[in-house]
Amino acid sequence: MIKKILLLFVISLMSFSTIGEEPVERIGLKGPLVFNKTNFSLAWTAHPNENYYVQEYLPENETVERFNQLLTVHVFTMDVSVDSAIEQKVKELNKRKETDKVCNFSIMKSPDGKESIIDCLLSSGSTDKVDIVEFIIYRYKQIELKNNKKALLIYAYSKRSYDDKITPFFKNLKTDRIELLSMMTSAQMPTILIKE
Repeated sequence: MIKKILLLFVISLMSFSTIGEEPVERIGLKGPLVFNKTNFSLAWTAHPNENYYVQEYLPENETVERFNQLLTVHVFTMDVSVDSAIEQKVKELNKRKETDKVCNFSIMKSPDGKESIIDCLLSSGSTDKVDIVEFIIYRYKQIELKNNKKALLIYAYSKRSYDDKITPFFKNLKTDRIELLSMMTSAQMPTILIKE
């Protein structure tokens, strides 16, 4: 059951997002959120099943169809350990490596063992040309909701590049990665309040 639900959380380069609908805020994070010295406003939300909430936030003038930066908050309202979720994500990324030659990832665990971070690099395109590259940092933490109910919170930051800007993106990634990981490690995790 847990694996089936976590499989809904398959990260690909294509966001869940769709155009046109006003986002419905469900987890107590209307925003704007701040990351990388940038304000991110709520752009899209979903509640695809009773145990899963996702909300996406974009900088001004960026769209869900073509963005450069994105913040995403995933909440699984069930007792899932960070280690189990990380194990599932590693399986997913290893599978992706079979078809994505750019795919790579690393894992860090907090000193107290209560949180973990996965950062990964993904790409999309045709067999002979990469059109999109995306660097993503996922920060995992088990949290407690009302009535002592446990949940898994995943706070994610994505940075994308397209077409002829991909080469400079790769050149800057070594420095950018260190800075962004430092920001994510020191960021305050969002406080979640599920609206029932």
